[in-house]
Amino acid sequence: MSIANVSRFSALLFVLGASLISCAPQVAPARTTPPGAEPATAGAIALPATLAGRAVVLVSTDADHARGDLAGAVKPAGEGGLSEALVVRLTADIPVYRMWSGPEKKDSRGNTNRLGQWWSYDAPTGTQASYRAAYEICEDWNELTWVVTCTLKAGAVVTIGPGQSVSAATCGDETGKEQYPANPNNWQVFVSQAWTRLGADKELECPDEARDYVANLADIASPATAAN
Repeated sequence: MSIANVSRFSALLFVLGASLISCAPQVAPARTTPPGAEPATAGAIALPATLAGRAVVLVSTDADHARGDLAGAVKPAGEGGLSEALVVRLTADIPVYRMWSGPEKKDSRGNTNRLGQWWSYDAPTGTQASYRAAYEICEDWNELTWVVTCTLKAGAVVTIGPGQSVSAATCGDETGKEQYPANPNNWQVFVSQAWTRLGADKELECPDEARDYVANLADIASPATAAN
């Protein structure tokens, strides 16, 4: 066979091979994400390692997505809330923590601020001042003197994300001194209308108030003593 014929024969084999490959059935990759959930990421943020295996991120078309109240959680710079967020459904019970002003501080309706919409899945640590800065909590909003630990149950739908900045105007500080930068490191948990979701048969369960503790302001992870 001449060199020219060899070349033509090789070319023919290549074309036939390519045709066979293009006709082969395409196998779809196995689905690894539960129906109604996204992978553990959305945009620039991802599900934190603390919640890995204990929550799934919901797509906006999921019937439960609206329960997270994304619009109520994410706010513009300077207004507090979250700077960006994920709506998640818990697949396991998790402890959540909240600092509050104590049983003696009540609003005009006679309610304390023990049960609010803003929580953390990380236990409080550090000083009262460092906690206030980390979670962008204005002094007028919360005295941060008591700690309550509750349980968010499997099936609960909440919004999580890093805290947004808070301006002096938002804090109501006319001197312009009290303001807090956004913090990408300490994520918050937004439980929309938490007071409607409280109970042993609901999404949020809290112990009797007697189980709460007065925080040592120099080390809020521990209770205050008489000397404090």
